[in-house]
Amino acid sequence: MSLETKTKLTAETLTIVQELIKINVDTRETYLELADATANASVAIMFRELAGERNRNLAELESLMNQNREKPDDSTSVAATYHRILIGLRSALGAGTATMLSEAESVEEKIQQKYEEVLKREPGSAVSDILHRQYGGVRAAHDRVRAIRDAHRRAS
Repeated sequence: MSLETKTKLTAETLTIVQELIKINVDTRETYLELADATANASVAIMFRELAGERNRNLAELESLMNQNREKPDDSTSVAATYHRILIGLRSALGAGTATMLSEAESVEEKIQQKYEEVLKREPGSAVSDILHRQYGGVRAAHDRVRAIRDAHRRAS
């Protein structure tokens, strides 16, 4: 058994990195759709900032794949594509900022759950520091979205 390093990840760790690439792509694309779907400029800015955070996560995760001579799959999932279509339809039918914030919280819950799942499966890998740091950012984003959603509900 050889020692796992960031440039020599096990197949299990590479699978985990790929799962996180997929969900980061999905949430990035959903945030961009939400930014386009909301009429509230400050909320749209926040959605674009969160999409940027997902881009930074992606760059780091894809770098790990590339260092291990693996090609990252950065396509979106079918479920996320349908979700974005639904967001577009809801927006076209007049759904407001509160609905878009609820959708954002749902997306944050999914990505947070995925990070929690992979951290339990692979607690001591060579990339644990990266995954824990990214998870911290995901948790902070979830808290931010929830706080803004709640404030928006109180103001309405």
